[in-house]
Amino acid sequence: MAPGVQSGTAVVQAKKLLRRAISSRLAALPAHQVHQESQAVVAHLVSSPHYAAASSVSVYLSTAHGEVHTDAIIRHALQHGKRIYVPYCPKEDKTTMRMLRLRDEHHLDQLAPNRWDIREVDPSEADSLEDADAPTSPGLDLILVPGLAFDPLRRRLGHGRGYYDRYMTACMDYPKRFGKPAPRTVALALRAQMVQDGEAIPLNEWDRLVDVLVTPDGEIK
Repeated sequence: MAPGVQSGTAVVQAKKLLRRAISSRLAALPAHQVHQESQAVVAHLVSSPHYAAASSVSVYLSTAHGEVHTDAIIRHALQHGKRIYVPYCPKEDKTTMRMLRLRDEHHLDQLAPNRWDIREVDPSEADSLEDADAPTSPGLDLILVPGLAFDPLRRRLGHGRGYYDRYMTACMDYPKRFGKPAPRTVALALRAQMVQDGEAIPLNEWDRLVDVLVTPDGEIK
């Protein structure tokens, strides 16, 4: 169990308040600052040994504001022969997230926003794309994890839907499914997403720490 784990409605309320504070801070960030910090994070990531060693990578699809932009990572990975998988959440299932393989950069450019204004593969093509959890897949080596807030202990506050916590938990059975360790989890954070004095990330028992946190200033392991 992660350090600082709590339970109860007080944790739920504390998370709501922190989401509100972080969202307000992120909304005030100038676009050029998000771009500059994203470039720094991407540079740290692509020069890291865990990225270099990964053949199959799951990458979240970033929105325009409030998080590290990931398109440069996706393009870099595809150009270097890595298999890239992106999240897909079927509209009819509120708990399942699949990781589906992008074909190429043109495929990335064709993605359209879903109900949460996050780019996603077209539902009509979802079943024709390689699923990272399929028995014929090589499985993932690295998962780049989004979030709203982070701290130096690698705790993460998501947007409240629980998709990534559930997916990371399911990956713990990789030794049985794929005969290899669970994929390494790496979160990407802007400086404004790091907790400040007086802020703390409360955890429930199902919240999962990431292995590595990458900020514009470097890695926290």
